[in-house]
Amino acid sequence: MRERNFAYAVGRIRALETKLFDRARIERLSEASGLNEVISGLAESEYGPAIANLKDPAQFENALNAELARVIKLVSDLADGASELMVFVYRYDLLNLKLILKTENGNPTGLSRLGNWDPDWLVQKLNENDLTDLPEVFRQAINRSKEAFKATGDTQEIDRIMDEAWFSYGYQTLKEGISSLLFNWWVALIDLTNLRTFIRLRIIGSGFGELQRFFVDNGTINIDDFKELWDQTNEKIAVWLGNTNYSKLLAEGTASIISLTQLEREYDNFLLDLIASAKMVALGIEPLVGYLLAKENEVKLLRIILVGKANQLTNPEIKERLRRAYA
Repeated sequence: MRERNFAYAVGRIRALETKLFDRARIERLSEASGLNEVISGLAESEYGPAIANLKDPAQFENALNAELARVIKLVSDLADGASELMVFVYRYDLLNLKLILKTENGNPTGLSRLGNWDPDWLVQKLNENDLTDLPEVFRQAINRSKEAFKATGDTQEIDRIMDEAWFSYGYQTLKEGISSLLFNWWVALIDLTNLRTFIRLRIIGSGFGELQRFFVDNGTINIDDFKELWDQTNEKIAVWLGNTNYSKLLAEGTASIISLTQLEREYDNFLLDLIASAKMVALGIEPLVGYLLAKENEVKLLRIILVGKANQLTNPEIKERLRRAYA
């Protein structure tokens, strides 16, 4: 059943993967003389139709979102709405839910159209308190978020509760799914999210209680490990990290545990390397998810370049922010 369901879809994905930007092409764009030259380079790619609709090069974000929306619809259709794929798409719905919950009049601006649910529909459902069409875990999280925000006035509580729901939903869905690769990727996402929170809170001087507050369950690194490390030196944390599954984060020494910019880059690289093995799967759903994540990574790389050019950063400044490419 699995092979019959995804054989055609994987064939389509294999053809599309050849059009992804490789590292050489990304670097050429990063070396362009300015924003207009990057836009011209994108016009000759899959981004061409979206670029053609731009009235102003500075509106490049519209083109990036249009291309990403096209890809999300494509892979969602190819997967026939398979839950193993949709958990990744729900991240955009999660952003919308947070915005709606944080807006006093319940009608925020800047909602994403990349998710599974139409944002206008979501606004209507939340304003009418009609949550029956949403997954149970999200219904519960929305109600808890409303109660927590009413009691504390702290929008971070909305972020915490909704993030917790999304991570939990993805964990349960992929644990019960057909792909150990996707499940292991999700567990790594949880671990790296907790590690990023740990590093960020140490850098800004917060107490351990804040890590307990935002800690995401179901990873392989438990809260007690972080508690033991909380007051340790960066060198000792690096030694500990080197003995975990995430030693690759130390590719450039201790930089990734003292610099959030470096950590974010290595975080993305690790997850991209992990999903790259989806290329070796012949007939499963993994190549569809892999292609979606690859496209998201590509858009992130292009955004770094475009924003850098728009703000007149030097080529070295742009390159130090770039992640690896999937292709």
